[in-house]
Amino acid sequence: MPTITSFEELDKEIQKAGGKPLVLEALWDGDTQGWYLILSLYIETGVLFWKKQEVVQLGTVSFGGDIRLFNGAVPAWPEAELTKEWGQKAIKKYGLTFYFPSDKEPDDNCPGWTDRHLAINCADCNKLIIPTDSPYLPKEICYHCHLTRESNEKIKNAVPYDNGVTMYLFRNEEYKQIGYCSYFESFTIAPFIQHHVKHQLIEQAINVVTLDQPDIIALKEQLEHTLENKLATYQRGEIEERMKLFVSFYTCTYKGKQYELMNKYNEAHRLIIELISSWETAEEAISENYSYKIIFKKGITYRDDAILRFVNYVSKGTAAISAINKQYTGVLTEAIVMDTIKKLEQIGCLEISGDEVSITRTGKNIV
Repeated sequence: MPTITSFEELDKEIQKAGGKPLVLEALWDGDTQGWYLILSLYIETGVLFWKKQEVVQLGTVSFGGDIRLFNGAVPAWPEAELTKEWGQKAIKKYGLTFYFPSDKEPDDNCPGWTDRHLAINCADCNKLIIPTDSPYLPKEICYHCHLTRESNEKIKNAVPYDNGVTMYLFRNEEYKQIGYCSYFESFTIAPFIQHHVKHQLIEQAINVVTLDQPDIIALKEQLEHTLENKLATYQRGEIEERMKLFVSFYTCTYKGKQYELMNKYNEAHRLIIELISSWETAEEAISENYSYKIIFKKGITYRDDAILRFVNYVSKGTAAISAINKQYTGVLTEAIVMDTIKKLEQIGCLEISGDEVSITRTGKNIV
């Protein structure tokens, strides 16, 4: 199917479909690259007793991967906004019905036009959904609203959100993120630097462990020694025919020599890939005069994290306190919002100036 990026392109596909346009349908679908919309057209062909209805898939609409879901922002979903605009133009031009049951966020559990009689309205957002048959999910709301309810409960109850360690390369106030793990032990270099971490960790909400040039040089040497041992027994490996759809070879270069490594289902290869990547980062840090900054958080809650993300991503770094109150209306009282802002100021994540708050570098580092 073609990718549609304008109404003019959509209009050409409608005209190519032929027949009389009856319904323009927009439904979400997704794959490993992220969410996208499928636009279909229900048309009527023939005359009198030979009339019949057909459905023609016109194309897809996509404007970005799923990183939008992980940066803390409320996704704008430009494909949805544009499709709504195109739908209104199609109504005006063809007098058809525009059917877009989930026009605010992706949801692949909405019925198609011909199955809408099987659906119910979500109790929270009112869109049409096919009730889930999962025993673990509520049947009266869509999955998006279920996640929103769960998130709001964590924010309301200030559930701890201590997990999370972020690693950066740092130089002259410049930060380059090089990794994030829920637990420090999950980093490939953790066994090599745990003595530095243990020595520098103290009892405070935001902990910063620094590795300077001598530490990084020592780290690189340890990585090289470990890699030499691993590569001494390196074998290319074979991918079974039935696994070729899921596994492929990844070519890694280390000290001028190439190694073909399986990207899945081979623990020895996986470790070599991670060790080479860590060695390359250490080499970059040494040659470009970076330090490592490893950021630990302690005592942070989902409430703290949500407000920081709202300020940083949704409000682009600065937000009016009234806007934060509006965002969490029905979830948090104004007094609780203010207490949270003051806590975040105290631990160095926010700065307050009158009725506005701004996120600090420390705040950015933990979201």
